[in-house]
Amino acid sequence: ERLRAAFLACDPGHAHDIALFEVGDDAAGPQKTQVGLNHVAWRMASLDDLAEIYRRLNDQGVAVRVADHTVSIGVYFSDPDGNGLEVYYELPRSQWHQERPFSGGGAKGRFPGPWDEALRQATPALTNV
Repeated sequence: ERLRAAFLACDPGHAHDIALFEVGDDAAGPQKTQVGLNHVAWRMASLDDLAEIYRRLNDQGVAVRVADHTVSIGVYFSDPDGNGLEVYYELPRSQWHQERPFSGGGAKGRFPGPWDEALRQATPALTNV
């Protein structure tokens, strides 16, 4: 089954500012004790900045997962309350090799860094976050 999503951007140079995903008829509805948000993300100015955050999280023993999205690379983790967080770096638009980011295709492996081993060990489901 194909994932349905919409990516909204205020700046044509960004892949997205807000991402909306169809969750399906069998998805649980909002619950009083939970937030209705998957995660919040912060865009890093450089790949080096992302690498520094990644190292700090690892040094503190924070469980992280990494996903290569072809035009960006994201480091995902949770705050102490379990809220999903992401820090990511996105290539400049001029370096994208596809018109519509996140539409499938695209070359992975363009983001060398301290997460290389984590990406090699990641299952396909985690690399397509």
